[in-house]
Amino acid sequence: MKNILIPTDFSIRSLGYVHSVIAMHPHEQVNIIFMHALEMPDSLFDLITFTRNSRHIDLITADFKDGYEIIRNKYSSAIKQLKVEFFHGNTRMAFRNFLLAQNIDVIMLPEDHDYNAPSARSYNPEKLIRKCKYPFVNIQLLKSRPMAEKATISALLLATE
Repeated sequence: MKNILIPTDFSIRSLGYVHSVIAMHPHEQVNIIFMHALEMPDSLFDLITFTRNSRHIDLITADFKDGYEIIRNKYSSAIKQLKVEFFHGNTRMAFRNFLLAQNIDVIMLPEDHDYNAPSARSYNPEKLIRKCKYPFVNIQLLKSRPMAEKATISALLLATE
């Protein structure tokens, strides 16, 4: 069983990459971790009151939650575990430690996705992924499942049929 990491900005489009992951591993159960990268707080007060998932759960949109459940139900036989994790930091060593803690086997790096940061602390982890010397695969949405950059739940429903 493989543990696969997919960076996310909590858009419906980022959920669409699960179709490609399942197509790449047709006869194997996988664990998929959606990772959202956040900068560490820079003020002393924010550091003192910092807890791992304190205010960041609010970044997950209702549409993302609904789409997440659709994906979980659609691929229940192929996906053993589907979860969201927040990575706090911006150094290679911190990122490698995060990957080791999550037992990640491979990172799926979307190459046809414009990252839209949902908060001021969010950032696109693509450069960090490329520099960390960890196995990654560039991934695209399946050609048979086109999805607009501003995809909606209905697009995800159509893509799962």
